[in-house]
Amino acid sequence: MTKIKVLLIEDDPALRMVISETLEIEGFTCVCACDGLDGLEKFFNGRVDVVVADIMMPKLDGLEMVSRMRQRDSVIPIIFLTAKSSVNDVVAGFESGGNDYLRKPFSMRELIVRIRALYERSNLNKPTGDTRSNNIRIGAYSFDPVSQLLQFGIQTEELSAKESELLAVLSGSINKVVPSSEIMKSLWGEDSYYVANSLQVFITRLRQRLKEDPSIRIVNARGIGYKLVVDYPR
Repeated sequence: MTKIKVLLIEDDPALRMVISETLEIEGFTCVCACDGLDGLEKFFNGRVDVVVADIMMPKLDGLEMVSRMRQRDSVIPIIFLTAKSSVNDVVAGFESGGNDYLRKPFSMRELIVRIRALYERSNLNKPTGDTRSNNIRIGAYSFDPVSQLLQFGIQTEELSAKESELLAVLSGSINKVVPSSEIMKSLWGEDSYYVANSLQVFITRLRQRLKEDPSIRIVNARGIGYKLVVDYPR
């Protein structure tokens, strides 16, 4: 079995030691960094499979660090560790390029499960040699879930990682309701009330992204889920 190589960026030396030692015992390879600048240097100078990063760090905070990482690699899984818990804080993490988050304090078992799940998902979504079939037509839009680009005419927008994942789920079932619990478990690994608030925020953001085509709607099937509606044949 291939070892998953994790880049751990955490400024708390005690927590960094506990996480890295546990990951090594569980069969991972762990590279450690003590702040955002150190994390960037190790990211750009070596190959890793998953990034686990604190948000509040000296020299360069996790949000800015991950934004710079995304300029190099748009698909590597990134998990934020955060002591913050408001919806706005979590959304900011996703917008900077994070795929998942864990609120401190967290269990090591949960972190390990999420690392493995994101790693497996990223391998399934890796592009093959021929990427011509990546684009998905959504009304007048063209959506590439690999590059996370949404195109309308000559205008192209780069989606955040979580926006792209959500749109990929909805566009895979156009004109059909996707249960909220299914979306949340797929994107966040849980379907708690807290995650439901985050989902609503990202639904609102996608509606803004798709507003140029009036034939497209994201409908809330109350108590069930969401449906991406296209009023004319694709």
